[in-house]
Amino acid sequence: MILDLSKFKMITNVKSKGNKLILEINKNYVTEVEIPYEEVEIEGNIIKINAHPRRAKNIEMGILNLISYSVANNLRSKITKRRVIYINEPIPLIGHTAFGLIERGRNIIQVRGHCGCNLNCIFCSVDEGEYSKTRKNDYYVDLDYLIEEYKKLAEFKGNYKLEAHLDGQGEPSLYYPLVDLVQELSSFNKNGVVTMQSNGVPLTYKLIDELEEAGLHRINLSINAIDEKMAKMLAGRRDYDIEKILDIAEYIKNSKIHLLIAPLLLPNVNDEEFKRVIDYAIDLDLRVKQNIINPLTGKRDPILGCQLCKIYQLGRKPKKMKVWTFEKFYDLLNKYELEYKKKGINVKLILKPEDFGTHKRKRLPYVFKVGETLRVKPILDGRVYGEVLAAERGRVIQIINCKNEEKILNKNVRIKILRNKDNIYVAELI
Repeated sequence: MILDLSKFKMITNVKSKGNKLILEINKNYVTEVEIPYEEVEIEGNIIKINAHPRRAKNIEMGILNLISYSVANNLRSKITKRRVIYINEPIPLIGHTAFGLIERGRNIIQVRGHCGCNLNCIFCSVDEGEYSKTRKNDYYVDLDYLIEEYKKLAEFKGNYKLEAHLDGQGEPSLYYPLVDLVQELSSFNKNGVVTMQSNGVPLTYKLIDELEEAGLHRINLSINAIDEKMAKMLAGRRDYDIEKILDIAEYIKNSKIHLLIAPLLLPNVNDEEFKRVIDYAIDLDLRVKQNIINPLTGKRDPILGCQLCKIYQLGRKPKKMKVWTFEKFYDLLNKYELEYKKKGINVKLILKPEDFGTHKRKRLPYVFKVGETLRVKPILDGRVYGEVLAAERGRVIQIINCKNEEKILNKNVRIKILRNKDNIYVAELI
């Protein structure tokens, strides 16, 4: 009997060492499987089972069960080196910020198929990257399950002029298979769009071509400095190549995917570079005309989406950075707008939701009230230290400030809901 592992879409590469299978799962993850059967020979993707047909069938089932168990329990990220928890039914996809779906009472559905980042940005609001001090687990959501649950949520919200926005705690373009996800969302969204954030590093000409064909409407590309030294410092990677990112920006601008450049201001750190990025984006927009119309607005999207760096509880804060108010930030952007206007260039730097066709839409009902107490059984380890996850009433609940998390997994505990905003639930033990 022959077992061909190439038939399984999630298995993207196979290596072996003796009786051990080393499986690459969805490009960015790896797991190892010990094969305890003497009757097998492993040659690349092929496992030959040299046994009586009935015995061979049992061995095949045993190998597939071992692989399934290993993917569920022993998956690791090749990028962050962390453990990866594979999310599938019956784990709900609403309730946590690290994975799944988030809706905030508008026509945007945030789609988070995985977490984990290839960069170690010094300002990261969620302390992502290989050298994170707070993240202990990553998550990956099964493609079919993610699409199925998105469709349910989209139908609830009307499935008309929705924006499916791929973002998350990490780099969205690392999700595999990304093109399939975009194609499914684009095909399903009626008069809507699919958009994505990216730091640009994993993007290639080939991937952009495939995303264009799949129906991706916009890439929000993070560029925070033009200077090579500053760009590397901000990204937290010596191999970060700003020239490659600028080349990718031009390639996107020449495609049917709208390019939005999203520079982040870190006051007292990259002030000059922030302005250089704005100048670069405006120059690129003047040189390469892109008439991609957003069906939500009937207009072109802005070329720039300027952002201000803020400090978050578990995020990183650059030592020299000053904390600004949004009022001060908008004063600076208004000043830049006036400077460009004097040069005969009309550019909008202070954006509003309506610039992207964002509007209020039916909101999912809350299933827990703040202050409510209940009994739950934590079933998953958390994203950060001191956290476990429970599933109740079709939602994920983050239970924080736990000690000895492994001891309360699969045990009945009593909790109190601390937060329910946007159907993201945080609780603590009582």
